[in-house]
Amino acid sequence: MTATISTTMSPKKPIDFVERNNLKAFREILRDWLAIALIIVFSIWANNIFVYVICVWLIGAFQFALAEAIAHEAAHYNLFTSKVWNDHLEFLYAFPFFRTLYSYRKHHFPHHTYLGSEKDYLIEQYEFLGLNKTNKNVFMILFVKPILGFSAIFFVVETIHDTLLNFKTGLQENNERLLKNLLQLCLFWLVVIFGFYWSGHLDILLLYWFVPLLWSYSFFSAFNEVQEHCNTVSGTRSNVNPVVNLIFHNGGYHYVHHLCPTIPWYNLPKAHQSLCPNNPDVSRSFLDSYRQITRDNSAIKSSEAN
Repeated sequence: MTATISTTMSPKKPIDFVERNNLKAFREILRDWLAIALIIVFSIWANNIFVYVICVWLIGAFQFALAEAIAHEAAHYNLFTSKVWNDHLEFLYAFPFFRTLYSYRKHHFPHHTYLGSEKDYLIEQYEFLGLNKTNKNVFMILFVKPILGFSAIFFVVETIHDTLLNFKTGLQENNERLLKNLLQLCLFWLVVIFGFYWSGHLDILLLYWFVPLLWSYSFFSAFNEVQEHCNTVSGTRSNVNPVVNLIFHNGGYHYVHHLCPTIPWYNLPKAHQSLCPNNPDVSRSFLDSYRQITRDNSAIKSSEAN
C-alpha cells in the first residue's frame, strides 16, 4: 500500500518568520545612503529651486527610511546576526538623526509593552499635536502645518529634547553607558560639522541634510506616528501600499510588527498575510490612512462585537 502524504501545511507561527541576514541589512543601508547621495548630486547639477524642493522631499523620505525603519530594526536587534553590530553601527542610522539606540530603546520599548496607556509616549505626542481636541482639524494637523514647516517643532521635541533629557538623566544617575553613548553622538557631529566646514561645503550639509531633516523628514515622522495608531479598531494600523513599503523597508506592516517585534522587515509582508490578513485596520495609501483617522469607528466596533 502506498503511503499517502498530506499536502496540508500547518498554520504558520510568528517564530517561523524570525531570522537575521547581514547581507540584506547592509544592502538596505547602502541603498538609502546611495539614494540620498545621488539625489544631492542631481540637485546640485540641476541648479534649480523647483528641483531642489522636490529633492528635499525625496531626501527626507530616505532619511525617514534610515531613521524610522533601519534604526527601528536595529533597536529591536533585527538587522544583524550579531546583536552588538546593531549598536556598533548606529553611526549609520541613528547618530545622523541626533539619537542613540540606547535612548531610542528607552523611548520605544514602553510603546510596545504599554500600547495606548499613560506609559505609551503616543499619548503625550497626540496631545502635543492637538489630536485630543474635540474641535480638531485633522487635515490641518497632518498636512497643512507640516508642509508649512511646523513639524520641525515635533522633531525638536521628539528627538533632540529627548536626547537632552537622556543626557541629564545620565548625569543624575551616573549612567556611564548612557553618557558614553551620548558623547559618541556629540563626537560624531563634531567630526561631521568640522569636516564639511574644513572642506568649504558647510552649505551642502545645511541645504541637503538639515533642511530635509527639519521639513520633509519631520513631516513623515509626525504623520507616521499618527497613521500607525490613531482612531483604530485593533489598536494598530498597517499601510500595505507597495510603494510606501518599498521606500520605507516594509515599515507599513505595523500590526504584525506589534504582534511579533522580532520579525525582520523583509519577512513582514509574508507574516502579515499569514498571521493577520483580516486585521480591520489596513490602509492602502496615505490618503486612505487619513480617511480612516477621520472616520467614525463606532459602527465597525459594533459589528466586530457581534
